[in-house]
Amino acid sequence: MAENAVVKDQLTDAMVQAGAELTRKLDETGMPPDVALWLFVPESNEWRLLFASPEVAVQGPRKVYERIRVALEALGDMASTVPLSVISLLEPNAELVQLLKMAIRTGPGVGQIRFSKNVINGHFIDDALIYRVA
Repeated sequence: MAENAVVKDQLTDAMVQAGAELTRKLDETGMPPDVALWLFVPESNEWRLLFASPEVAVQGPRKVYERIRVALEALGDMASTVPLSVISLLEPNAELVQLLKMAIRTGPGVGQIRFSKNVINGHFIDDALIYRVA
């Protein structure tokens, strides 16, 4: 009898470092995200780098993505581990952002909190690496 097994993509050390550096670059450019984290999306078996910022509502996602692209370029070779295609933007009032703010507060710095197999207010989070929830 055959069994199907889904192998979860790994969050590599290079991805973790690049995500932290990108968050710092966004801080330096005057667009500090309120929330920055890697989130595993089981439906697509991939890690997404999420940023929540009021700038998404104010300037629109296109301008915010452009600012992220510029910050990525400043990372040099490290940027290849975080292509723009794995980055998603959220507004501060997004459900995930509100859930995280109920459970975690990191302050304005860039930390690393692994948040795996947790439920917040009835919502399951498979896996995440949180840099900031301010």
